[in-house]
Amino acid sequence: RRRNDLEHLVGLASEHRSLLAFLTHMALDPPTDSVDGVMATEGDNELLVLSTIHSAKGLEWRAVFVIWATEGRFPAPHSLAPEDLEEERRLLYVAVTRARDQLYITYPVKVFDRFQGVTLGKVSRFLEGISPNVLVPSRVVSSQDPIF
Repeated sequence: RRRNDLEHLVGLASEHRSLLAFLTHMALDPPTDSVDGVMATEGDNELLVLSTIHSAKGLEWRAVFVIWATEGRFPAPHSLAPEDLEEERRLLYVAVTRARDQLYITYPVKVFDRFQGVTLGKVSRFLEGISPNVLVPSRVVSSQDPIF
């Protein structure tokens, strides 16, 4: 178990450009559990793992949902310098490569901002230009949404 945890720690550390960046991330978003036993067994279809992208490195699941893939969230608004944008792009790569069979990337059409109110959400710049053959768009409509 410790070996798996140490391998996971090495994976987490390799995502950061410096020891200070790694330690800052660990202080703000520390892992709370061991990664040992996180994979579902073949007969276990009720396992749900909620994970941050940072803590998903080195792990894999049958289906992965990447949520909030919208401008202003991905990339984060404080990560607009060129080197920070590349780091955000690498994080998205980590997220999408965790899916073994199915990948779902979601973003809201309407976003509530406490200063601006409701605004239209825009898909992340990292997803723009991907062929519709690869990224198939679909829309989920709530029963409360108007259909016209």
